[in-house]
Amino acid sequence: MNVIDLFAGMGGLAIGFAREGFGVIGYDINPLSWKIFRINKIGEARVQDLSKKRVTERADIVTGGPPCRPWSCINITRRRSKHPDYRLLDSFFSHVLEIKPVAFLLENVLPLKSDHKFEKWMDRVRKSGYSTEFRVIKYSDFGAATSRRRLIVAGFADGVSVEEFFFKLEELRTESKTVMEAIRPFIHIEKKGFPDHEWPELKTIKKYERYYRTGKFGWYRLDPDRPAPSFGNVMKTYILHPLAGVNGVPLRVISIREAMSIMGFDNDFRFPDGCGMSIRYQMVADAVSPVFSRVCAKTMKKVLK
Repeated sequence: MNVIDLFAGMGGLAIGFAREGFGVIGYDINPLSWKIFRINKIGEARVQDLSKKRVTERADIVTGGPPCRPWSCINITRRRSKHPDYRLLDSFFSHVLEIKPVAFLLENVLPLKSDHKFEKWMDRVRKSGYSTEFRVIKYSDFGAATSRRRLIVAGFADGVSVEEFFFKLEELRTESKTVMEAIRPFIHIEKKGFPDHEWPELKTIKKYERYYRTGKFGWYRLDPDRPAPSFGNVMKTYILHPLAGVNGVPLRVISIREAMSIMGFDNDFRFPDGCGMSIRYQMVADAVSPVFSRVCAKTMKKVLK
């Protein structure tokens, strides 16, 4: 079966389906996406502004995570309809109704579920014949080292019940990984001693160390024995390594590679050469956990059989 992944980013959602044997084509406005898909053998990816141009291919499944900035709690200025990305929710559901896949899957932040536009689209896709529903999930419940909570929307055509999908998804719950289990391979590897194992030299860390004890401004030291809480771009919200300043580990934030491992990307996952540090941190922050996306792909496979 083939999958079209809209707003593909670094492929966190797509890679789970690709590793389960689905053929994947990703679409994203970011010119790095096609390089990431090629390097990591996820599938084909195309650079496309989905707010202006429609995807014309057919697909069995449509997946995607429209940019969450209009509903993100971090965004305190241009929210919801005031944000230019707000219309991209229309783009996702319009593609579903035009492509008419047998199933679709959308991932986003929790506040989306209370948006009137989202409610209207859910009603519209139901009237078009889809059995559709949403659930709030936590990545750590499916084996990731992050407790990030996300809204998952699924829909099925041809009389397939969406309730069966969520029932089978729950059956695949497993123990979470801890931060230390995720980052242990890199503790004693020097900076740049492994691909993407690098971090910024932030002079303010020592000066504002008291913030790490209080969590003020979103700065905190990770607990090694628990999954990490949801975090954004590490260059904007300083997330300290759990052993920062002790056991030979310098006082520093987590590296890009460590952030990737916490999200569930394999150690062989690579970014293209020459990709800026802040861009890589941001793409990881925006990604779907591939640990969870693979569980979704397995469940889709079971249901659609």
